[in-house]
Parts: sequence; C-alpha cells; structure tokens
Amino acid sequence: MSSHEELKSAARQIRRSIVDVAFNAPVDGVHLGSALSMVEIATVLYGAVMRYTPHNMATQERDRFLLSKGHAALALYTTLHHYGVLSAEQLATFDHSGSLFPALTPMNPALGIDFAGGSLGLGVGFASGIAWHQRLKQQPWHSYVVLGDGECNEGSIWESALFAAHHGLANLTVIVDVNGFQSDIACEHTLKMNFPALWQASGWHVETCDGHDITALQQAFAAPTHGKPKAVIATTVKGKGISFMEHNNAFHRAKLSAAQRLAALEELA
Repeated sequence: MSSHEELKSAARQIRRSIVDVAFNAPVDGVHLGSALSMVEIATVLYGAVMRYTPHNMATQERDRFLLSKGHAALALYTTLHHYGVLSAEQLATFDHSGSLFPALTPMNPALGIDFAGGSLGLGVGFASGIAWHQRLKQQPWHSYVVLGDGECNEGSIWESALFAAHHGLANLTVIVDVNGFQSDIACEHTLKMNFPALWQASGWHVETCDGHDITALQQAFAAPTHGKPKAVIATTVKGKGISFMEHNNAFHRAKLSAAQRLAALEELA
C-alpha cells in the first residue's frame, strides 16, 4: 500500500501523463476536464484500496473498477500505466486508429478495463450484476464504479441503485465525481440533485468527501456500511491541477496547443 506522499506524487505524475498523452493524440480533441477531476479517486483506489496483480489482470480473483463516465478514459489508462498494468508503448497508442485504447473505454478485462463506457448510465447496473454474482459464489472481491454528476441524470442509475440496495450488495461502491459540469453546461442548470439524500433514500450507505483529499478518500472507502452498498459523494474540480482548465468547461473536450501543454506541465512540476 502506498503512503500519503507516494499517492500525492502518483496523482501529480498521472496528471502529467494525461497532459502529454492528450497533446500527442492524433485527434482534434480529448476529454481533459473530466479526466483531471477524478485523478485522486483513481489514484487512491489503485494505489491503496483495490486488490489486484498488475501483471495478471485477466484473473477473476481481483477487485473490479468500472468507469461509467467512460469519456474520462484517459484518467483510467494513465492510472493503469502508472501502476504497471499498461506499458508506455500501449499508452502512447491512445486514440490512434486501431488502438486498444480509444477515447471511450472498450471492455478489456485482461488489460484492467472492466467496462465499455460509451453510453452513460449503465455502470451501476453492470457492476450490480458482478457484485451479485460474486456474493452468490461467496467470492470476496469488490467492485468500484465512478460516475459523473451529470451522468446521474440517467434514470437507469436509480433503477440499479434500488436493485443493489434491495439485495444488500455491500461488495459494491459507487463514487460520484461531482465536478459541477456536464458536456456543455453546469449540471445545476440541467437538473439539481441532492446526491447524499438521493443515494441514502435509495438504501445506500453514504459518505461525502473532498474528492482531491487523499486522506478523506481513504477514510470514505474504509468506512463500514453495515450490509449496504456504499456511495461516496466526492466533490471535485473539473480540470483540477491546471489553473486555466479548472472550472473551465471549454476543456471538457479540447486540443492542447504546444504553449498550453508547456504551461500545464510547468504547473504540475
């Protein structure tokens, strides 16, 4: 398990990788803001919480990570690279033609990608099925799902939440990345949602925290649930770590210039 300082260093390095890989991608834009907002969430999970063997992700005997907000794929790919699952050569193919690592996550469990994240709103239902199966088989593994706050407009999430609570799937944790924005507008202008109240009313144990506070995230993941599935409501900043991207929805999907890349890397030095 990584120390607090090691996790902080890992998050900084992962952000630098996001910037570099995005700059070198042969496309007209990459989902930067939503990837940057979830870096600490992914770092704490892979660096301190989840049980897995980097060179044997094909095994069924490991925890699962499902990126329901699949457009933040670059956060997952760079985290998998940092923790030794993906090679630098594999990561460098991001969004190239024919790559195994496109802009939206394809399902490839052998490479640690447990969910195809194209259509929003499906991750909780998929993970509920995995968690239910693992409980029936008396397997000890846990599933973690990262949702976007805008994604929670999808009704399928709440159907799945009720299902998971009804079956007492305590081997399931959902993390809602509350960065305040969806693709083209602030979330509150589309639909105001009281996430702690909604998940609690659905029968889940709820923890709230700063999604960039490593200690707070660790405490939230460790908190007992008393037989319920857990929802971690993590308040984050879209574009976190790079001043000109923070709270700037122009970087929901954008192509970095050489000057922007340099400025971003200087801030993350």
